[in-house]
Amino acid sequence: MASRRIVPYWLDNIAPQLLHGKNQLIVAHGSTLRALIKYIEGISDEEIDGVEVANAVPIIYELDHKLRIVTKKTL
Repeated sequence: MASRRIVPYWLDNIAPQLLHGKNQLIVAHGSTLRALIKYIEGISDEEIDGVEVANAVPIIYELDHKLRIVTKKTL
């Protein structure tokens, strides 16, 4: 399961960098990105089935100081 790999990586590596004001670029396989989106957005198991992640289409999240989503934009 992709979430068992990506969530700990998010918590240990990506989130601390974001909290220090450093932007992060995440490039990954679709199922890994969906697992991360599920975690970040708090999407249920049922709802994530309907989430599509297009190839080569960036998703930009602006997060607050507690890493809550302020804005989400797809380019």
